[in-house]
Amino acid sequence: QQGDKRINEVRIHPTQKPVALYRWLLENYATPGQRILDTHLGSGSSAIAAHYFGCDFVGTEIDEDYFSAAKKRFENETRQIDLLQSCLPHS
Repeated sequence: QQGDKRINEVRIHPTQKPVALYRWLLENYATPGQRILDTHLGSGSSAIAAHYFGCDFVGTEIDEDYFSAAKKRFENETRQIDLLQSCLPHS
């Protein structure tokens, strides 16, 4: 399978995990504001989940191509969220 076909996700790493998996882990084992370290960043799913959950995040990846792809994925994902949030009425 090449990513989550329900959301037209394209895999950028051979062992890419869904963001929802990391979100579940954070919801059950972390608290917002904690610093999360991922020494095998891969596709960046953990970074995206940590951003949504409100954690500080440090990620490392030995492969420069995977790191660049994960960084681009993170930036695209968070830019979309930030854009949507800026369009919502503020209370």
